[in-house]
Amino acid sequence: MPSASSAPGVFHLFYWRLRMFKRLLLVTAMLAATTGFAAEKWKVTSLDWQPFSGKALPEGGAGIAVLRAALKAEGIELEVQFYPWTRAIETAKDATYAGFYPAWPEDVPAGFSASAVVFKSPVGLVEPKSKPLTWTKLEDLKGKKIGTVQDYGNTPEFMKLIKDGVIKTEIVSDDLTNVKKVAGERIDAAFIDLANLDYFLKNDAKDLASKVQANKKVIDTKDLVLAVNGSFSNKKAAAILNSGLAKINADQIIKDYMAKYIK
Repeated sequence: MPSASSAPGVFHLFYWRLRMFKRLLLVTAMLAATTGFAAEKWKVTSLDWQPFSGKALPEGGAGIAVLRAALKAEGIELEVQFYPWTRAIETAKDATYAGFYPAWPEDVPAGFSASAVVFKSPVGLVEPKSKPLTWTKLEDLKGKKIGTVQDYGNTPEFMKLIKDGVIKTEIVSDDLTNVKKVAGERIDAAFIDLANLDYFLKNDAKDLASKVQANKKVIDTKDLVLAVNGSFSNKKAAAILNSGLAKINADQIIKDYMAKYIK
């Protein structure tokens, strides 16, 4: 039993250890929180599909900006890797990827599921200014040669007409190639996102702006989604993204992005 004279030293040691223990708990909690946040990072594959996605675009593109904002609202970081479209889909099958984006619902293959709608954009036809197409329904394009991009889902009606042989198509690897083929009148038109076409005619294909134009008829306004990988470790990915989207204004983010970066 300690003597009366040694008691103060014992109590001092006890309180010192208690303070150190509390500090250790605080540091451990802070490290755990930091580590947990850093670990919640989603890898997503994408493609060069301006103005919505692109390696050289500010913030990765307008569509990427929306996805990043939605995930940030849920405390999740976003890493985007850009590839040609077909490779983007194949790469995203790896379980370490949350999915590929942006995708039309028709683009979502087996093993993936479509998230809630992230944003929308109109699609139509790019045509030669010298030979504009007049049509009321897609069947009126019978006999025309229409350019499409490999592995694009387009619209269900359009794809059915291709399958039935009503519409003839030529498949290429990217949209810009189709714009060039239309300008050279090698095809009658090409299926394209109209915002994508507008970007090309102001940037990569501005020298073709005098030769091609958007057909006056819009085919559809398409939903753009994240194709969620069914093998991804976070099985609540779709619900998390849906929650994040509810906390942001996707239309305003795209509007602000276009005003700031796309001239």
